[in-house]
Amino acid sequence: MLLSQARGTAACNALHSIEARFCRWLLQYANRAASATVTLRQELLAEILGVRRTSVTEVASKVPSAGAITYSRGVIRILDRAALMRMSTEYYDTLLEQSAMQA
Repeated sequence: MLLSQARGTAACNALHSIEARFCRWLLQYANRAASATVTLRQELLAEILGVRRTSVTEVASKVPSAGAITYSRGVIRILDRAALMRMSTEYYDTLLEQSAMQA
């Protein structure tokens, strides 16, 4: 399962925009942490997403304007999970299905 997820994530990273990957990652993190709040610095987010910090700054200003999250001083709060899912990649749906099969 882990190898399958690693391959899917690699493909997702190659095919999708930083914004969509950012949204997918937030949803995954929120699922694992069972929390709608994520505390991370932009440097770490850039490393996780494999992009420059300036790219994270751009994305972190676009996604809140859609009303899906708030982002301030390293604290991200998911306000509208459905909107975040719409902005995410379709790979997130695959991950949800895989998790349901595991449970």
